[in-house]
Amino acid sequence: MRGMLAIQLLLLLALLAAGLLPGAIPLRRRAEGSRWLDWGSAFAAGVFLGAGFVHMLPDADEAWARLGVEYPLGPLLAAVAIVAMLLVEHVLPPDDAHHALHAPSADRFAEQEGHAASRRAAYAILAGLTIHALLEGIALGVQREVGGALVLFAAIGLHKGVAGFALGVSLARSALPTRRGWGLLGLFAVATPIGMLLGAATGAFESRPAAAVEATFVSLAAGTFVYVATLDILREERGESDDRFARWSLVAAGTAAMALLALLV
Repeated sequence: MRGMLAIQLLLLLALLAAGLLPGAIPLRRRAEGSRWLDWGSAFAAGVFLGAGFVHMLPDADEAWARLGVEYPLGPLLAAVAIVAMLLVEHVLPPDDAHHALHAPSADRFAEQEGHAASRRAAYAILAGLTIHALLEGIALGVQREVGGALVLFAAIGLHKGVAGFALGVSLARSALPTRRGWGLLGLFAVATPIGMLLGAATGAFESRPAAAVEATFVSLAAGTFVYVATLDILREERGESDDRFARWSLVAAGTAAMALLALLV
């Protein structure tokens, strides 16, 4: 148990850095788009897709079965998470924030001389990414096996770095004061560690209510992972690009990696 706590602490610190350091780059200087970022995002999508379907949904089903629930509550809650994220990211944000958050990566990271994202857009982007980060941290915090924790850490770490960079670009282009921009980036960075602590606290109690809360968190996080992979990353792969096959290959590689890990953990 102590070994698992030590590993979770190390992962917590690593994810804190994964959210903070990439976001600090565009805050210190203007950031230009690069192909490796798109490729890394495509691989991360595959990792999330495989982690959600191959690892987390089965874990959620197993948790509900141990509680004697026969209804497919895990998949239902995963679907609820997807619908809720659609509301938060595609329905509620104003038009300018929606475009800034969901523009193709080539547009999101390219230089736009004389253009600054509005403060409202920056806050909306922060809210969407922070909700993701919090749920991902909860999913990692409820893990009780080292192998499962490392699988999710790989998925979350890849995505959090890209998301942190995107947030940093938005904050750098906004009219927000520099000090506030750094504070908002810090808020995003600590969301995953806070989620981890919440998830770990849930698993600290051996009781039926605590087990139900843990199963709920895993179910919701599975839906979040699938949402991130499909509606947050893969939607960009439909655009015109001279490396579409390379991106697809990386998505497939990420999914295959998660499938292979399922044989080991």
